[in-house]
Order: sequence, then C-alpha cells, then structure tokens
Amino acid sequence: MIKFEDYIMPAASMGNMNPMPDIKNVSYIHAGYEMTDKVREDEKTYLGKGMISTMLPYKMQDGYNRDKKERAFKAAILENDYIKAVFLPEVGGRLWSIYDKKLNRELLYVNPVFQPGNLALRNAWFSGGVEFNVGIKGHNPLTCSPMWCAVDKCDEGEVLRLYEYERIRGVVYSISAWLPEDSPVLYIKGRIENTTSEKKHMYWWSNIAVPETKGTRVLVPTDESFLSFYDANHYILDKATIPVHEGLDVTYPCRIPSSRDFFYKIPKENYKWIATANEEGNGLLQCSTQTLKGRKLFVWGMGQGGRNWNEWLSEEGSAYIEIQAGLAHTQLEHIPMPGNTVWEWTEAYTALDINADTAHGDYKNATVEIEKYMINRLGNPNELMFPDQENAKESEIIYKGSAWGAVEELVRGERVSSICKFPVSSDIETGEWTTLIKANIFPEPDTDDEPVSYVTGKYWIEKLEALPKQSWYSMLHIGVVKYAEGDVEGAKKAWEKSVELKPSPWALRNLSMIYKNELGDIKTAREYILKAFELKKDCPALCNEVAAQLTTDGGDEMWLDIFDTLDEEIKALGRIRLYSAVALINLERLKEATEIINPNFVMSDIKEGELSVSQLWFELYRRLHAEEKGIAYNPEDKQLIKEADEKYPLPKKLDFRMHD
Repeated sequence: MIKFEDYIMPAASMGNMNPMPDIKNVSYIHAGYEMTDKVREDEKTYLGKGMISTMLPYKMQDGYNRDKKERAFKAAILENDYIKAVFLPEVGGRLWSIYDKKLNRELLYVNPVFQPGNLALRNAWFSGGVEFNVGIKGHNPLTCSPMWCAVDKCDEGEVLRLYEYERIRGVVYSISAWLPEDSPVLYIKGRIENTTSEKKHMYWWSNIAVPETKGTRVLVPTDESFLSFYDANHYILDKATIPVHEGLDVTYPCRIPSSRDFFYKIPKENYKWIATANEEGNGLLQCSTQTLKGRKLFVWGMGQGGRNWNEWLSEEGSAYIEIQAGLAHTQLEHIPMPGNTVWEWTEAYTALDINADTAHGDYKNATVEIEKYMINRLGNPNELMFPDQENAKESEIIYKGSAWGAVEELVRGERVSSICKFPVSSDIETGEWTTLIKANIFPEPDTDDEPVSYVTGKYWIEKLEALPKQSWYSMLHIGVVKYAEGDVEGAKKAWEKSVELKPSPWALRNLSMIYKNELGDIKTAREYILKAFELKKDCPALCNEVAAQLTTDGGDEMWLDIFDTLDEEIKALGRIRLYSAVALINLERLKEATEIINPNFVMSDIKEGELSVSQLWFELYRRLHAEEKGIAYNPEDKQLIKEADEKYPLPKKLDFRMHD
C-alpha cells in the first residue's frame, strides 16, 4: 500500500537562495586530495576525473537558519504488515524511515529535526535517512529540492517513483520503491538515463544513516579498503586492512578516533552488501545487484569536533554513522557513461537479526553467517526482482518537481526520459526561459531585482545573442553562460557590456569575482565589489563577499565602517559577524573581538572541513593571553600557547575539527 500524508517535525527554514552565480568555487565543490604509494596504478583510472569548476546553472542554497519550527513535510509512505517506509519528496526524495513492525524497531537513523548545514554541493544538506546522490561528488545538487513523485501501477503492485532532471550532467534519474505485500524487504531501483549522444561522467552513492551505538559493528564481505581522511584542506587516500588496521579494530565505529571514510573493495565475485549489528546483533542489512560495487563507512569520529558535528546537525546526544553503496570503489571517482545509455540496479533494505556472539565474534565467520541470513531472507542478491515500470498499466503524478525537465525537452525537441514525464508547466524559475524559447522575448527587470535562475549550454548563448535588442539583463546572462562554458574573457566582456548598458549589482559583482578568482587582480576586484554593494546593500550574500574581500586585502577598517551601516538582520548573521571579528583581531582590538568570538557564537553555514571558527578562537585568545601577561604575542612560544589553551579551552560547540 502507498499513501500520502504529512510528516511533522521541527524544521529550520531554508530561506532564500543566493541570487549570484557561482564563479570559480572549485575549492568549495571539490577539496583537493593526494594518494599514498599504497594505491596501485590500476586503481587510479577514474580518480579525479569528471570534476567540475562551478555549480552553475544551480543557485546556492545558503539562506537557511537554525530557528526550528514545526513543519509539515509531504510524505510518501509504503506500508505492509512487516515494514513502514517513509519518503520525503520535497527534500531530494530522502528515504527518511524504515520501521520494522515485527521487530518493533527503526532500521535507519531518523533525525528528530530538519536542520540544514553546509556540507553539500549547493551548501545546504541535512542528516538522516537514505540520501540518493547522482552525478557529482559531494552529495546531490537536488538533496534539498523537491522531486517529481508518481505512483506506477504494475502487475506486481504499486511502485513509488521519485525522479528529476539533473542539470549539470544533463541526465534524468529516478528512485523507485517497491514493498511487496508479504515481504520484510524494501526494494529500491536506481535508474540513470543519458538520452544524449554525449559521454557523461557519472556518480551514484546511496548514503544510509544508521544509529551509532557504543557496540555497533559494520560488516562487509572483504578484508581490504581504501582509507580516506581529511587533513587541513585536502583528503588523503590510503589503504587499510579489515577488520584490524594498525592495531585497531575498525569495524567498530566508536573505536575510530577521528573522521574517516572506509571505501571497501569487495572482490568482483562476491555479493555486494553491507550490514550493521548493534550489541544485540540487530541492525540493517543493505545489498544490491552487482552494478553498485562500492561500499563505504563514514564516521565523524570520537573527537570533540566529531561529536559536535553530530549534534550540530540534529540535537544534543544525537549520533549517527553512514554506510553507503556506490557505482565506484571510492567517492573520488566519476565513471564514464556512454551516450544513449540507461543504467539500472536494484537495492534491498531489511533488518539484520542474528546471534550477538556471531555478529561480534570472528569477522570472517560473521560475514559468512550474514550471507546465509541474507540469502534465506531475500534470495540471491545478484538476481533481485523489481516490477516492470516501463509497461505500467497506469502512472499518476502526485507531487510536482521542477519544470527544468520540461524546459530541456523544449530545447531538445524530444523527451529526456522513456518513463519519466515532465509536464509543461510555468514556474518562477523557468518562466522567462520558456518565453525565450517560444517567443524569442527576454525580460528586462529592474536592476535591484534578484535574478531568479541561470542556464548553461551553447543553445542559450545562441538564443540570447540572437535577440533583436540586448539589455543589461540579457548581457548578464550571456556572461553567465559563457563563464560556465569556460570562456572567461567572453564572460568578462559581456558583463562589462551589461554594466555599460545599465549598472547592476549582479554584473559588477561578477566582474569582481573574475578579477579576484580568475585574474588575481585584488585591487580591481575590490573596486567592483564596492560598486556592487553601493547598489544593493540589503543582500546578505553580497555583504559576505564584501567582507571576505576587505578582511583579506587590508580593508579591515573599511569593513567595520560598512558593518555599522548594515541592517540589524544582516548584522546578526554568523558569517558577517565572523568577518567583523577577523577585522578586529587584525586591528588588535582583541576585547571587542571577544564580544563576538565567545562560547555563544553561532555561524549557521560553517562548512564541513572549515576550521575558521576554531582557528580564530585560538588566534584571539592566545593573543589576548599574551596581552594579559604584558608580553608580545609569539605564535612559536609553546609555553604561552599551552597556558592560553588551558585558560581558554575551545568550547565543544565551536569545535568543528574533523581530524586529531
């Protein structure tokens, strides 16, 4: 049975999207990495391939807060006598809960709140449930966005289908869920359709959050893994043996001291599965057909920073780990997907319920017993069955996703999927682009209005350049499309023309980013960002960029003067306040800086791996301690640092460090 109802929980607001295009945000999207000599040449084939340099055409989702209020999310529920599974179509189609009614327990980690944090490609991400990630390393661009939701009526029963058009890779992907009437197993079919003639770099990982308990063990049918960990500003890829690595049993997440990724290298001939077992031998078992060959464990670690991240994304005392399944062995890889190709696989999710002594005994024996349990429960995982949706008797759309799939079908003049339908509908994001296609008309809004959306691809350059008359707005978008195509000089000229036609904060800001990120001309970048700010002082995202510029190029006094003029709502934003603290420290106004950087400081959008808060704390309070002692601050004075850190220890709530 499939039903639709509200799922109510405390939720922070997503707020408004950032109105400005992403100009060379590569460090945000893809942290660098290095490999040890343990990684063989034949294992490096796809490492680092298919990376991107901008999130265009998407806008960044960085307007969320931490003020949680009751919210009713649309929910799609599959239920029988054994299982109740809850999906949330509004937020990436997240599989939020799998409740086993016979065992009377939840199989996933269900976050009691919805709290976005800065961990994904477009910034916003939230923990809990099963996240389905397509296209690009770093979560799904649509993880906090609505998906199309339909019910397919097949011979074997009703199937839930969640789907969308992913705009960077230009593919349609779908997550279909089937719960047979008399089954304790939830089946998921993943599908990626590349209906173009172009080869695409492709990526898929199903990220499964499960509860972290002191005795939880993670089991996989292999004794070999890649080990990835974050160090300062990049990842290191190494090798690790399973179950024991360097004297530590790494099958128990609570024994792992700091944040780690274990990418398990399951032998080709082995079944592909991963399981968790708590102290009683209970947990989750996930398996799949052979296409999803990769498996992974992610832990935040037992350090203060890792503990804080768990609670930052949820509430006090909350903790989870992630077990994952992917197309490749690691998440540093994108696999080539030929043109006019469909990739499909089936996953199965069910309870693990085995003898505790077996689960926590000899590792090899435990994996053998779990395989017996798996085969007895659902048969050969290489032959998982799933209804034929292509020949469904009927398909009913329940909830709408974006209109971008329909726009792409207008561009191509053909369907982008053989089974997923994108009805033509106008919305705020796509309206002006649909009009451009159909009527060759493009609007010219007021320069104070925020651009509602962006597009990429040569088709759009040709459409825009063919307009009978250019405006500041059309030239703004020509520049954006050219930038996304890699034509930096063409983008610069288009934005200069846009400013010439009518100065707008958006073109001026984009020129600032070109001079700063592409040309390394900090002086000119400052001039442009200040001109942009003069035209749009009420845009938080633009204020952030002004602050970032001035506090790194010696303009600290100027930034503090600007800060005093801002609206109180913008002044209260954590990152704006952080930049003010940076300026105060640069100017040796330490006491004033402590009014910002103290145990009560909150910055909603601190990024995974970002050390700005902890580093600023240490810098400020070590300097302050030196001032209190009446001596000059020397960062090499180990005794001073020891004394300062003891007197002013980094509060847990400000500790976001992911390594020892």
